[in-house]
Amino acid sequence: MLFNNNIEGFETIQAQNSYAFAKIVADLTHLYDLYGYQQTFIPTFEAYDLYVHEDSIPCDDLFKLINHQGKVLTLKPDVTLPITRMAAINHPNPDEIIKFSYKANIYRNFSAPDSIKKEINQIGIEYFGNDSPECDGEIIALSILSLLKAGVSDIHIDLGHVGFINYLLEELDFSDQQRLTLFEFIENKNIGDIISYLKMLKIDPKYQEIIAKLPVLYGKPTDVISEMKAICINKKMEGVVQKITEIYKHLQTMGFDQYINFDLGFTNQMNYYSDTIFKAYINNWGEPVISGGRYNKLSEKFGIPRPACGFAIDLMKIINYMDQNSILPQRESLKNIIIYEADKKTAAYEMGQSFRKEGKIAELFIANEDVIKQIDLLKSNPLYQKIEVYYLKNDKIYYLDKQQFKEVESR
Repeated sequence: MLFNNNIEGFETIQAQNSYAFAKIVADLTHLYDLYGYQQTFIPTFEAYDLYVHEDSIPCDDLFKLINHQGKVLTLKPDVTLPITRMAAINHPNPDEIIKFSYKANIYRNFSAPDSIKKEINQIGIEYFGNDSPECDGEIIALSILSLLKAGVSDIHIDLGHVGFINYLLEELDFSDQQRLTLFEFIENKNIGDIISYLKMLKIDPKYQEIIAKLPVLYGKPTDVISEMKAICINKKMEGVVQKITEIYKHLQTMGFDQYINFDLGFTNQMNYYSDTIFKAYINNWGEPVISGGRYNKLSEKFGIPRPACGFAIDLMKIINYMDQNSILPQRESLKNIIIYEADKKTAAYEMGQSFRKEGKIAELFIANEDVIKQIDLLKSNPLYQKIEVYYLKNDKIYYLDKQQFKEVESR
């Protein structure tokens, strides 16, 4: 009896996609290296205490376990927190510039639906110690370059700023729960619900009008900047407009402005973001494949005040898109298949080694009674679509040509 022991929410990288996955990871790691990001590795398990007081990740979403010493651990649900802690411990000078890249899996124990992925393959970068628009611009540009490097060009970036609405709401007396409810309405673009909710809270009509404009502050950056300026009611909001304008101008200088939309009507579930936030989309593909932003206050939790900015890529979303659109990178080298009679094992293994010394793939199989049938069975496997077959028999080497064996010497 066969048992299905698959766990919902955990995805296997199929063999036919493994080459593409590894190549994309290698290419992106090299890209980040060229920009000065040092690759770092973090453990699979983290102390539960690191997250229990962190409101950006609900405790119910953590995979928890207890080690033999009775300490509560969790499978890491996030990379930014442990990397920020690591940077604070190993680089205590708050003025120091630190640039890290990473490849890691994160785990979220979402309760429902079961189809939501609970293990997410991520690659990303974190830039510490620089609060300039140029730093934000580099991070956003590298998110674009990452997708282009992976072979995906039909993309756009939605760029926002969590401070714009927060600085507006500082003028009003909102509780934390009221803010969360309002943010949900704004992100879902529910203008009617926003107005009804604000009326219920008896918010001044002039503020109702401004807040109702937030969900539609989306589109061409120059147009959105003009609309943002028109609804600023304090110096902090004006500062956001200036900052996001400078970031956009830097992206223009780098030649990436064509990929940028402004969206001041979205938030991010990771509450440690303090300033700019952005999401990268593949057009007509739905959910974002990259999320990132600036988190200037997070490092203070570990005793080192230090600005920071970064992003994370959901690798399997990119792989799945490329697979469905038949643009996955393919292994170019064909496989040399060596089939041999039992008494030709030594010669077959020597032949295989000679191929490998030349950097060519070689696989060996002892001959069955029906060699043609054996070869046909291999060719029916998607992993053996590009092969060249050799057959060692009777002190001769044959190659397969249109279902017929011919001596190598007469080739």
